Amino acid sequence: MNNWYDDLCEYYSVEPEVALKLGTRSSGRKPDLPGSRTCEPVSGMTFEDIWEMKDRSTIENVFQFYIDQGAWSSFRQCVRHSEIPNYHVNILSSLLSACKMRKGFHICEYGCGVAPFVNALVENLKESSEKIRISITDIDGCEHFKFAEWRLNKKISKGNLPIDLDVKPVTHDLLPTYSDKIDLALIFEVLEHVPSPVETIKNIHRQLIDGGLVVENFIKHPEEEIHDDGPDLVSAARERDQYYEFLFKNFKLIGGQSLSENQDGTRIWRKNEKN
Repeated sequence: MNNWYDDLCEYYSVEPEVALKLGTRSSGRKPDLPGSRTCEPVSGMTFEDIWEMKDRSTIENVFQFYIDQGAWSSFRQCVRHSEIPNYHVNILSSLLSACKMRKGFHICEYGCGVAPFVNALVENLKESSEKIRISITDIDGCEHFKFAEWRLNKKISKGNLPIDLDVKPVTHDLLPTYSDKIDLALIFEVLEHVPSPVETIKNIHRQLIDGGLVVENFIKHPEEEIHDDGPDLVSAARERDQYYEFLFKNFKLIGGQSLSENQDGTRIWRKNEKN
């Protein structure tokens, strides 16, 4: 059984207690983040300082923020997801049983960060399991995406697992195209940060099999907290209603919380099949 910090300690050459400290959220903190084979150290700045160090008035510059932060999100996301280790395995097991399994089954974790869900799948997949494809998508060049790719490849290779890993970055002006139709798309804690949630879900819809599943949440912060000087994008908030209109038109809500019940809740949608 892997510890939540094992990959961090190996990749960034830190001790477990340092990994915990670097990834624990607190107001005004200025962690001394280590460099790696894929990024330079970032030290002496708050999250807000990193945002403000450059102009962020364009989508390209907003995307650059996730590169400028170095290893910040690698540590923060691993600590955050360490608090709910069984959740990822349980929800994946439930979703996989709800899917119409087929040869070459394809799971996509979109806006994956450190890819906590597919990482849990890789850690629990048996060698005799049917071969599947895993796609991960995040901003091209950001450190947490590179870290996710490294740790997934390491575990797939070490375990001789029947998995094809497909790394599909997104850029400020280009959404990804996947090599195979997607059976299950996981979209967690990312839609509030994308320039156009509507174009994002339309792109996934086009590449999802009929009857395929989308599991998503769309965090809704108070209007006074959404402005042009932070990573929660005004353009994303403006499209929230249109985004859900598209889902209700093209999918059936089969699980999770209703929008009236919980604005930030997780919802499971099945793509409508063609008549």
